[in-house]
Amino acid sequence: MNAVTHYLSAASNAITRFVFEHIVLVLIVLVVTATGVTFWYMSHLQERLVATLAEQGAQLQARTMSEMRALYTSDVVERVRGHGIEVTPDYFNKDAAIPLPATFTIELGQQLGQNGTGLKVRLYSDYPFPWRKNGGPHDDFEREALSSLRKNPDKPLGRFDMYQGQYVFRYAVADRMLPQCIGCHNSRPDSPKKDWKVGDVRGVLEVIRPVTSLATASRQSLQQAFGSLSLVAVSGLAAIGLVLGKQRRYARGLAEEINERQRVQADLIESTARFSAMNEASPLGTFVTDANGLCLHVNQMYQEITGYSDEEIHGKPWNFGIHPGDQEHVLSAWNEMLKSNGNLTVDCHLLRHDGSTTWVTCKAAAMRNGEQLLGYVGTLEDISERKQVERMKNEFISTVSHELRTPLTSIMGSLGLLAGGVGGALSGQTKTLVDMASKNSERLVRLINDILDIEKIEAGHMQFDLRPHELQPLVEQAMAVNRAYAEQLGVTFRLTASMPGTWVLVDADRLMQVMTNLMGNAAKFSPKGASVDLQITRHGDLIRVAVSDRGPGIPESFRHKVFEKFSQADSSDTRPKGGTGLGLSISKAIMEAMGGSIGFDTEEGTGTTFHFDLPEWTETIPASLPELPTLVSHRQKVLVCEDDHDVSTLLCMMLEQAGYEAITAYDGATVRQLLAEEKFAAMTLDIQMPGLDGRAFLHEMRSNPALEDLCVVVVSGHLRSSPRAYEGDGLGVVDWISKPIDQGRLLHAVRAGITGKADGKSRVLHVEDDSDLRQIVASLCTDIADFSSAATFQEATVLLSTAQYDLVVLDLTLPDRSGWDLIPFIEQLVPRPPVLVFSASELSIAESGRVAAALVKSHVTNPELLDAIQSLTRKI
Repeated sequence: MNAVTHYLSAASNAITRFVFEHIVLVLIVLVVTATGVTFWYMSHLQERLVATLAEQGAQLQARTMSEMRALYTSDVVERVRGHGIEVTPDYFNKDAAIPLPATFTIELGQQLGQNGTGLKVRLYSDYPFPWRKNGGPHDDFEREALSSLRKNPDKPLGRFDMYQGQYVFRYAVADRMLPQCIGCHNSRPDSPKKDWKVGDVRGVLEVIRPVTSLATASRQSLQQAFGSLSLVAVSGLAAIGLVLGKQRRYARGLAEEINERQRVQADLIESTARFSAMNEASPLGTFVTDANGLCLHVNQMYQEITGYSDEEIHGKPWNFGIHPGDQEHVLSAWNEMLKSNGNLTVDCHLLRHDGSTTWVTCKAAAMRNGEQLLGYVGTLEDISERKQVERMKNEFISTVSHELRTPLTSIMGSLGLLAGGVGGALSGQTKTLVDMASKNSERLVRLINDILDIEKIEAGHMQFDLRPHELQPLVEQAMAVNRAYAEQLGVTFRLTASMPGTWVLVDADRLMQVMTNLMGNAAKFSPKGASVDLQITRHGDLIRVAVSDRGPGIPESFRHKVFEKFSQADSSDTRPKGGTGLGLSISKAIMEAMGGSIGFDTEEGTGTTFHFDLPEWTETIPASLPELPTLVSHRQKVLVCEDDHDVSTLLCMMLEQAGYEAITAYDGATVRQLLAEEKFAAMTLDIQMPGLDGRAFLHEMRSNPALEDLCVVVVSGHLRSSPRAYEGDGLGVVDWISKPIDQGRLLHAVRAGITGKADGKSRVLHVEDDSDLRQIVASLCTDIADFSSAATFQEATVLLSTAQYDLVVLDLTLPDRSGWDLIPFIEQLVPRPPVLVFSASELSIAESGRVAAALVKSHVTNPELLDAIQSLTRKI
């Protein structure tokens, strides 16, 4: 049973497919067959049909027109819908268009009436479309037909009548609404009626045929009708064939387009899924923004780095979370990217959701579709570990500098002494070994120095002392320094072009390092007996120094690596020339740091010329700054009461180093005399001195109104063997210090006694124009120091002139002058307080050397600031 069903289904599908694929052929066969049968049948009924020719002919015409219209509607119009072919009454004026069924019927009727038979076909309705100007009833018959057929659609109306001067048979049938017509009539904007239902009478199809008395003409009329019918059928078939052919071509193209779109869509889905998976699996945080820089999406790694969810980030600016202290330079880099239409790469601090701070690298680029900006895409990488590694590397370099350089210096010194005969005369073999060890030690030192230099340069820690120098003497000095090395290689140096009186702004030692590298390389690669030529020339607006050798030149394949680290044209272990491959890389970095550039010209087999260019220095008169106020220093006096001259001298040194003026007294009489004649801020007292009893003297002093508040610090060697017998007697002793003397404790006690602060808090001057920040710092350090504040340079100089401070916390950007201008003023103070720079920008190495410590506002935490202030004040 299943096999039979399957066979029938397959046969049905095959027949359907054959009919669909050969629809034109099938229609031709059907029409030809029907036409032949009709002709045969009509020939046999000729006589009978003559009498009723008119009526039956009209009936036939009406039926034919209705069926043709139905066939056209179902098999043509319905098939082309949705394939880009328009069904319209104005199909003549449009491509890819066919007529409406009514238009097709009317025009077909008109064509039938043009063959001389007098046949007319009318299609009219009470609801004609606006573009049918003659679509309504014209005479009584037509109005009667509309009324009669609407009441009884299945009963046609026919009668003989006079029409336009001819005796005709008029035959009218109902034009009923078909299922396939409902959608069009009810949905067209210009339809006069939009509530049609299947079977409704929408109008009348009328066939008008003339009647002749000549029976013999019936055959001719019949043949003509038959011919006309055949012509209409063929024409219709041709039209349908053309339409179906076009439809088939269009359908084939549409199928190919659909297949291509499906393939592209599948590829797009796959690509999107792959990108989404890669984005979520990326070790970098990624973000996508709109054209205004507002975040649209961030991946999982971005959320882990920042601590914010995708929902929290959505709609926020791309720089959301960047530390406020870094916002300015990050946005500056972003604006530079927008101007140059390039990419963004910036390191900055990120403030995470939990309030912690981490280092990140942010990269971004624009997404464009031609000239249209779609948005921006970027990455966020947590580089806190890298920063930690850099810090560890710097510490390692510092260790290497100390732990390797120091013993190597000793080794080289010892080998030099041995080679000089300090240990006695050396045998030939021993001297050879010592010389070999000495040379390799020197080579190792040079290697270590080069490695440390290149690391300092990369870390930005190499210091440069830039000063104006005349260039030619520096070049001549370099020639003299390197002459001995050149003579060992059989090479000489010549200055072939000079420019005396030309000045440049350079670090002389670093320039000598560059010259030594270039001249050493030139001598090393020149043949014996050759000369290395040096020229000082003007190159545009710059001054050029060139070093030319007569060596083999630099190979083409190596020229792009010349200034890379550890690069050598022959890098094998057996290369004839020594060296670390760092000299040119260091030279390039040094020249760029001094505002110059370095390059070379070479030709294989002829030689190489290395050259560097520097701007010429011309003396400029610096803008004058207001002179610093004159500082009148008032050193506080301390009376040192000590009969031991050595101890007295030591106490005076300690006090004077701290900025006090120390005056000594070696016996009781001198102590009383000095106290009566001069005013002292404090005194140190040995409780057992000649002519002075400690307890009695302290009671005597406290009974004197002028001395009752004097700061007294007892310094005695007897405190170890006897307890502090005088404590608790109301003698007002700030501290009891036994010998040997603890300098920190002594100075702390004197300072506390003078300021009247038993807790010994330090006095700090905070020079900062931001009042909120001054208050925050003072509140943070309230337990360890008392703060005074100055908002301007002028206020700071006044406070420093009238009071003594243990520390100055300095902002470099002040409203009236730079904070650096305050440093010379502070250096005049005695004692001189240390300076902690607490500003918005990092200091260079040279600048850091001018102060005790430096912190960047955006990079420091409260505990770090507190520790720094506490550490610096404890050193006082």
